[in-house]
This record gives sequence, C-alpha cells and structure tokens, in this order.
Amino acid sequence: MKKCSIIIIFIYLSTLSLSFSQVEHVVVQHPVYHFLEYNYNKGILENFSLSSLPLQRKEIQEALKIIRKNDSILSEIEKKTLALYENEFELASRNNASIFLSNSDTNQLLFSRIFTDDEKYIYRFSDSSNSVSFIPLGSIVNINKINQNNEYDKVLLGNLGFRLYGTIENSFGYGLQVTNGVVLAGTRNLAVEESKITRNIKFSLLNSDFDFSESHIRYSKNWFHFIFSRETRLIGSGLRQKLIISDNAPPMDGISLGARFSTFEYRYFHFKLLGQADSNIPVGAFTDIPPKYFVLQRFTFKPSWGDMSYFHSIVYSGRELEFAYLNPLSFLKSIEHALRDRDKTTMGLDFNINPLRNFQISGTWMLEDIIISRIGTGFWSNKTAWNIALKYSLPFSADIGIEYTRIEPYMFTHFNVQNNRTNDGYLFGTYLYPNSDETALQFRWFWGNRYPFIISIIYQRHGNNIYDENGKLLRNVGGDPFYVRKPQDSETVVFLDGIRSNTLSFSFNFGYEIIRGFNIQGLYLLRLTDEKPENLFKIYLRFADF
Repeated sequence: MKKCSIIIIFIYLSTLSLSFSQVEHVVVQHPVYHFLEYNYNKGILENFSLSSLPLQRKEIQEALKIIRKNDSILSEIEKKTLALYENEFELASRNNASIFLSNSDTNQLLFSRIFTDDEKYIYRFSDSSNSVSFIPLGSIVNINKINQNNEYDKVLLGNLGFRLYGTIENSFGYGLQVTNGVVLAGTRNLAVEESKITRNIKFSLLNSDFDFSESHIRYSKNWFHFIFSRETRLIGSGLRQKLIISDNAPPMDGISLGARFSTFEYRYFHFKLLGQADSNIPVGAFTDIPPKYFVLQRFTFKPSWGDMSYFHSIVYSGRELEFAYLNPLSFLKSIEHALRDRDKTTMGLDFNINPLRNFQISGTWMLEDIIISRIGTGFWSNKTAWNIALKYSLPFSADIGIEYTRIEPYMFTHFNVQNNRTNDGYLFGTYLYPNSDETALQFRWFWGNRYPFIISIIYQRHGNNIYDENGKLLRNVGGDPFYVRKPQDSETVVFLDGIRSNTLSFSFNFGYEIIRGFNIQGLYLLRLTDEKPENLFKIYLRFADF
C-alpha cells in the first residue's frame, strides 16, 4: 500500500507543469549552512540572517550570489567550495542525470553516469515556473564504542528513503522526506548514540525498526509566506546552542506565517506538541496524552552589521486550540494573564553582531519569570537561560569560536508539568537541563570540499536533584525540567547545587564527497565523565544529506 501511494504521488507530480523557482526549503543537515555561517562571520552577508533555519532554496541562492560578488576577499580554497555550491544550487551550468527521463532532463542515469559528478535523480523536471525533484536517500552507519570499563561494542545501521521537493507556479514550495532504517548487525542498544534514533518511538518502545518523516508545504507571494510543516528547525543564535528551537526533540507539527523584507522579518508559529503520556501505558491505542501547544512570535531586524530578534512564546496544554493565541499580532503575555494565568510564557532576544570584519558576537537571552527586587538574591523564580559566543574568521579558510551557555535552576519548568518546554519528553530548545552550564571551543576548516573539518572541545556541568536508591526525590535543586518547585522546597537556589556531574568531550568531524551525491562522514568522540574515558567512532557512507 505504501509503495502504491508513493507511485501515485510521483505520477501525479510528473504530469504537472512543474518548477524551478526554488521556493522549497533546504534541510538543516545540509553542509551549505556551514559555508554561509562562515561567510556571515566574515561580514560578507549584509542584511541577512541565519538565526532561523531552514532557508528557502532561493534564499541560499541569494546568499551565494552575494558571496560571489565579494570573491575578491576569498581564498582560492573558499572559491573552490563556493563553486561546488553554485553548481549544486544551479547558479552555474551543470549536468543532470535521472533514472526516469522528462522533457527537461533527458540524460539517463544508468549506468555509466552513476560514477560521475552529474547531479543524480530518480526523476526531475523543471520549466520557467515549476519544478519537481525526486532523489534517493541512503546510508550505512558503523558505530564503535569503548566504554568506561574498556568494553568494546559496535553496531551497523542501514537506512533507505527518498526526498521529493519542488515548486509549483513560482509560489507553492513543497518537500517530503521519508526514511526507514534497521539494525543490520551488532548491539541494538548502541544505536541510541544516534540521537534521532533515541527519540524514535518505534525503535525505543516498540522494539522495532526506526522510521522518520518530515514534510512542508509553503506558499510565498512577494513579502508574505504561509507554511504547514513537520520539519527540523533551528532558531536562536550562538556557536553550538540553539536555545529557542533545536533538533534535540522530535520535529514539531505546526503552521507558520510571516513577512520578509530586506531589513526586517516577522514570523509567527503555532506548533502541536506531545505532552507527557501516562507512564503506565506509554504507547498504543489507550495512551492518554493531553493536548499541548507552543506559540512563538519573532521580530527580526537585519541592518548591515548583523541581525537582532525579539521573541515571545507561550506553552499551553490541557485544552484544544486557544483562539486568543491564533492572532499573530497579539501580545502573548497580556493574553496569558487574561486567560487566567494558566500558561507558560518566555521572552527574550537573540543577536549576531559584526563589529569588525571577520569578527562576530552572537548570543541568546531568555527570560521566563523575574521579580526585579529579588535579582541577585538567588530567588528561585528569577529564571533565565543565555549564551554568548565570539567567532573569528582566520586567514587560512578557517574560523574559531568560543561559547558559554548557562541555564539557571528551574528554567523551562512550570507549575503544570505539561507546560514545560518539552516535546515528547525532550527539551525542544537547548539539550542542557536546568542548573547547567557549558563552555565550548570550536575550530572549523574549509579545505575546498563541501564538508569542513570540525574540532570541538566541550565542558559541561550539571547540578542534578538528589534522589534515594529507589528514585524518590529527596531534595529539589531545580535541576530537572519535569520537577517544579514545591512549597516545601527552598526559595533560594545555588547554581550547580545538588549532585554534580562534569563532562569533558573532544570531537573531530570530517566529511568527503567521493563523487557527486556519494559522501563519507566520520566522527571521533572522546568523552570524560567524572574522569572516566569513553571513546566513540562513527563512519557514515551516504547518498545525499539527511
């Protein structure tokens, strides 16, 4: 039945007068975002913002054109990487090859063209106002781990799927990505080192394979857009941290609308979340999960020296869609009070500032509750989260950055536990729990391929709540988003109080595109938790980025 549905969709789309207008989104896993960030740090991309991803394909084209206009300040290696992306995003002439031919693409992929640098498709069609692209996705992942007791473990994972994307009549962009994977060999439990698999219910609770699906439909007309989607989003500024929305939790289903101008953007999101399920029946037809929603307003200013955004959000649960929050131009905090003060509000700023060429200051500041007279006293309700990062572009096609992130005790919690900032049990912003901080150093080298070399050193500290041997809470220090402060808990908090855990990690990421579409990725991670070493090695053989 699934195969029949895919074939029907494919035949239907191939009969349309389909597009090349590039309104569709480019997935956040694409390495072009590394290259855009690097050039943004250099001060090349004026009146641009990378603090809300993914971007449309045409936005990436615009950015690449700006970089090309400034190629006099690029090194030869950077020009080589730029040329690769110009070819991929159709800003330069290129060859395409497809399994199924169309009026616009008549080069047969099988068999000799598989091992060329042609762009490879199952099917592709484009004209002046429409396009459709249908590509395969596939990977084999080998994970090896030496744990803290010097025990060796490994697992081999396989994953197959497809991505369908394009534009209709220069206005409607669409994308659908579906993958399904299995454990081919080795220790099944080790698969959780792939964070996406950890969050997969089919794998973790149903003891089956793992599958993922993301999609979006976008209407864009001049300055206005409307989106209906389930896709990975990254919102926030910094080096590694995306405090507002990240890929730490499963993708959220929702609608979005907004306005985009040369120096200003407005975006409104209304997402459907998964609240906490009944622990006795966590999955299945009789699982009880209360309704839960997340609303976000975001105003972004884009002067020549960077970008700055004000955001305001609400998490509410236990009832269906709240009409008062459906108004995209409302002040959420006032409405929340008018609705009897039941919901969780968060507001804040994020920014990227280029005071000098090749130097950038980035950060995010979030506020949930504050009593001004109690600032500096350790009052538990003064809850904030913030990060600050400094980035510098080096003269040899590389950049270096340092970031500090701090999450105060009880941040992300709420008196109604269903209103905490989680989706399906995972924080949907930063992966750091309350009462934690992180210092990160990152070095990134662009050596002429699509994928940079990345070296990271990360030091994390967390003060956890204190439990007995049976898991009963003995003392709440504000270290868990699922435990709000109770009347018997202290009004005063001490940062990093509780059971301290310290983690130091060193990682090295590399990638190389063997031939167009086929790439190899690698990761080495050394993790020291309370002075005990853990070594992790990953090798990916993939077609496409997903």
